[in-house]
Amino acid sequence: MKAVYIKEFGGAENLEIREVPDPEKLSEGEVLVRVKAAGLNRADILQRRGHYPPPTGYSPNIPGLEFAGEVADTGSNVIDLKTGDRVFGITAGEAQAELLKIDQRLLTKIPDNLTFTEAAALSEAFITAHDAVFTQGGLKGEETLLVHAVGSGVGLAALQLAKVYGHRVLGTSRTEEKVERCRKFGLDEGIVVGSEPNFAEDVHSRTEGRGVNVILDLVGGAYFEQNLKSLSLKGRLLLVGMTSGSTSGSLFRNA
Repeated sequence: MKAVYIKEFGGAENLEIREVPDPEKLSEGEVLVRVKAAGLNRADILQRRGHYPPPTGYSPNIPGLEFAGEVADTGSNVIDLKTGDRVFGITAGEAQAELLKIDQRLLTKIPDNLTFTEAAALSEAFITAHDAVFTQGGLKGEETLLVHAVGSGVGLAALQLAKVYGHRVLGTSRTEEKVERCRKFGLDEGIVVGSEPNFAEDVHSRTEGRGVNVILDLVGGAYFEQNLKSLSLKGRLLLVGMTSGSTSGSLFRNA
């Protein structure tokens, strides 16, 4: 089969399409997927640079975490999936290839209204957002959510999921344009953050001084101090991204 292959770690010039062996024989509960489309994530770029090694059993030279395709074959005891079914899902690597072997539990059928390309772009963002906001963060009832980098993939996914469940959502971005574009996805309150994060006051003014119940932070260290000031009583902070670094600012300088 053909696959995207990292010849050596570094820049994009080190990528090529290479013939590699087909996946080995299917075990119980496994499915062989003929990949029609695969997503491109930050993790794939980091893997290409040599900074994101996949788990044991996956090739460090073949990237790819999310995908969509058709069931090409099934192992024994595969339930509810058959050859020809349109499926999508998420894996630990090797999705940017013509064939992918994967556990049936990591697959779901593609809704009729989605193309392969659309389905391949969903898994990483929506699974990450749902796990953080609902499974880990426990957003419930009439609670309010604040999403940093709301215009990002995971940010947009979190916004849409929270609105489906009827929650009020505040979101931050570095530009007014991104804030405005997020309003069509249901964003209730948008906050533009400058080079020096100072959003806590805005958060409290837009929540009648209560703060927010859950924060999904896709930015990292630079926002930590303002995050703590933005939380309500018993609020929860979920740190998922660290694009601004892993070290907070002045909060503990004098501790």
